[in-house]
Amino acid sequence: MGEHENLDQVRKLDSILERLSRSMKTRREVEATGLTTTQLFVLRYLSLNENAKSSDIAKIAGLSPGAITQVCDELVRLGYVERTRSNEDRRVVFVRLTESGEARIKELLARRAVRLSQLLDKMGREDAAALTRLLERLVEVLESESEE
Repeated sequence: MGEHENLDQVRKLDSILERLSRSMKTRREVEATGLTTTQLFVLRYLSLNENAKSSDIAKIAGLSPGAITQVCDELVRLGYVERTRSNEDRRVVFVRLTESGEARIKELLARRAVRLSQLLDKMGREDAAALTRLLERLVEVLESESEE
């Protein structure tokens, strides 16, 4: 592939990823859940990582520790998460889902699965399989780069 062709493909991919990101973060979803995309991210992360340090969540989310503290403050207020201090190092704060938080994220993930299923159905079996395969490959490449 020539340099000009590669540049065109890079621009097109960048545009597609931006449009995809914007489409996935719709105001409709925020209104339907009552949660921001960052709050949803934190709940999902905690559903996969039972006891997470605030600092780890901040790194994974690409946010400052202060920003994650604010997000977690709101999730605590809503009753979805709770904080505990480490017995070994009192400076370390762990965040975990409450029962209410676990129920909420299960509900949200079920709703998301329905939405994704509808999208895949609209694409058709062949295109859906190709998309899934290519996205999986892209994630593999990205993950291998981060391990290097």
